[in-house]
Amino acid sequence: MTNITNSPAETQQIAAQLAAELQGGEVILLNGELGAGKTTFVQGFVQALGSADPVRSPTFTIMNIYQADHPAIKQIIHLDFYRLAETQLQDLGLDEWLGRRDTVIIAEWPPAGLDWAGSRQIKIQLSIHSEQTRQIIVS
Repeated sequence: MTNITNSPAETQQIAAQLAAELQGGEVILLNGELGAGKTTFVQGFVQALGSADPVRSPTFTIMNIYQADHPAIKQIIHLDFYRLAETQLQDLGLDEWLGRRDTVIIAEWPPAGLDWAGSRQIKIQLSIHSEQTRQIIVS
């Protein structure tokens, strides 16, 4: 599915629509150039799952955990692989979160070939079309 948004609020609305369809245990593979709206997308997604936690880019922290107030989903794990070396993957403790029915993982810049342990994967590509316009492809 391809969506065109004309504002950050519209990008957050698309994320909220996706969040409403989830049951828990999913892995969201989020790609997009710098400034494409990845953090904005995650803000809408996390808010739609009932979290009051402030959403920040995990570029420097590598991983942020948000608590959700949702019947099935209790936490969202937000990862950024941009600066992460392959040797550091073990240090993240992904095995602890993968496949948990009460958890959704959002992985920015996910490395190719990473085994997501059979989790339902949703790929999202964000692209800049103009200063305000974004294209969001969900597959």
